[in-house]
Amino acid sequence: MKKVLLLFFVAFAAIALFGCKSSEFKVDGEFMAYEETVARNAPQVTMVTVTIEDGEIVGFNIDTRQARRTATTTGEGEEAVTTYSWAWNAMTKKELGDDYGMATEPGQLEWYEQAALIEAHLLENGVDSITFDDEGYTADLGASVSITVDTYITLAQEAVELAKLGKFQAVYASGNDLYSAHMVVTPKGEIEELLLDVRQSTRDESAGTFAWNEKTKQELGFDYGMVGAAGYTLVNGEWVRSTETPCTLEWFEQAALITDYVMENGWNDDLQPVAQRAGSLDGSTVIDALAGVTIRTGGYFTILETLFGFAGDSVE
Repeated sequence: MKKVLLLFFVAFAAIALFGCKSSEFKVDGEFMAYEETVARNAPQVTMVTVTIEDGEIVGFNIDTRQARRTATTTGEGEEAVTTYSWAWNAMTKKELGDDYGMATEPGQLEWYEQAALIEAHLLENGVDSITFDDEGYTADLGASVSITVDTYITLAQEAVELAKLGKFQAVYASGNDLYSAHMVVTPKGEIEELLLDVRQSTRDESAGTFAWNEKTKQELGFDYGMVGAAGYTLVNGEWVRSTETPCTLEWFEQAALITDYVMENGWNDDLQPVAQRAGSLDGSTVIDALAGVTIRTGGYFTILETLFGFAGDSVE
């Protein structure tokens, strides 16, 4: 009888161990890798997402959000002056669909149709199935795919690695900035890490040039220079800026107040700014833990909503 029980427990342990190792993906959800670049002196961000369900890859999604550079000329003749401004497109390449305008010849596929072929190939054959020649071209996708694919493949590979780590990422394009957030979730649904960040840009309105800053706000740390500048005080529902009440918390410290609050209390879709700053659940009553957040918070709440949407039920 003891031998039978021993064999039973050994078999049970083997099955349990096999079950734990049967998948490299311990957390379900949508895992996105991204890359910010500059195209035609305007910002763009490319995103590739892999979806994990029940520990298996069930789909890929490729997309790009571009921006437009606009030239405005005032005056005439020798007194004419041209200045430039930038704005993110309201829709991504995939959202534009046929309106993207790539299919200009008979039989040519539109961008979203070519992206779908790449996604299907990755799902069927894996992220390491595409090879490139010395000039960066591939024949694995067939003649119908004429768009450059190396960035998409690299990001797809990165997205799969993020999925193995349970690391969710999201981006939000606003103004001339790119907001980002990441969150590491354990197989038990616990948030191990949550971080907000922003990459800003340097623009020359006369020359029309655009460049991403080398360091993000998080990477700048205390060098961002917010401490000591004029601070904000909420007076009768409005934020009043004054040098008499200087800012005492740097950007990364204020961002940490937001993420610390969310990690302790969980995400709530009702979280919103009060007159664009701090945080509230009803739009008027400032949450004590977020009273020191005097940076504009709308974009951070937007990206956190997206991030937790990617994680879905994988977060407790």
